[in-house]
Formats: sequence, C-alpha cells, structure tokens
Amino acid sequence: MIKIEHLKKAYPDVTPLEDVNAEIHRGDVISVIGPSGTGKSTLLRCLNLLEAPTDGKILLDGEEITDPKCDLSRVRQKMGMVFQHFNLFSHMTVIENVMYAPVRLLGRTRQEAYDEGIRLLTEVGMAGRALCYPEELSGGQ
Repeated sequence: MIKIEHLKKAYPDVTPLEDVNAEIHRGDVISVIGPSGTGKSTLLRCLNLLEAPTDGKILLDGEEITDPKCDLSRVRQKMGMVFQHFNLFSHMTVIENVMYAPVRLLGRTRQEAYDEGIRLLTEVGMAGRALCYPEELSGGQ
C-alpha cells in the first residue's frame, strides 16, 4: 500500500502539490488526470523520490520512505515508473529490454527474468511481440 500524507512540493515560483492525501491499496488501478502543469508528473516523481517533497510523508507498505534513514535502493526495487518520454534500447528485443533491469540490477538469472518478462508481457497482451525490436512496434505498444 502507498499512503500519502499532507504531501507538498514547492518551487521558488510555484507550488504544484499542496496537502495531497491518498491511499493506494495493492491491486488498485488509479489514474492521475488534469491539465498540463497541475503537478501530475511532480506527484509521480515525489512518489519515487526522484523529487524530494517539501513537506509531508510517503509510506510504502507502512515504511516511511521520506525518512532520510530509509534505504531508497531497497525501496525502489518494489516500485517503478514509466516516464512520459521513455526510450527502449533499440538494439535489443522487447523481451531483452524487459529482462535488462532484473538481470543487471536485481541479480536474477536470465531464465528467471525471461519467465517473468513473458508473464508480464502476456498480462498486457504483448507476448506475441517479445522478439520484436522497438522500431517494429506501434506507439501504443
């Protein structure tokens, strides 16, 4: 579960987030919508601590990740984010792109990463494109 308590992010000239509160439970599917410049990306960057919140707390499974003593490397293994302008490695197939982080960062075997990657691609209807290269995919894929 992710719990957001009184989250604030202020910059010198604008405060995109002020007193944001939410609870997101395992299995929840949520959307963050709103006009450009209203803090949607800032909220997501704060949840991953790519941006340090000005005030408030973020808890992941009961652990306060905004606590300076929190081990961010460990916490970030439980969460992810797809950036608005992401890039896949063009010289690697879809499954190789999916396998890259689990093998390189988490120490998974290639077989473990492959099996999990195929499972995840199946979940989003992309297993049939696993051996394609990024330039062979549509924008939505």
